[in-house]
Amino acid sequence: MNFYYCDACHYCFESESLPDRCPDCGAVEHDEKPAVRLATKYEIEELLRIRAEDNE
Repeated sequence: MNFYYCDACHYCFESESLPDRCPDCGAVEHDEKPAVRLATKYEIEELLRIRAEDNE
């Protein structure tokens, strides 16, 4: 499982493979580049922190 990030809406999510569009906002491109990319280490850590807070 990999983590991906949408530069258009700032949605971070898990997926088996790189989707062609953001599953949240549907963006395909952002600033003339693909909207969805692999998430950075910081973006993944932030997502996991938020999930942990939600589970408390």
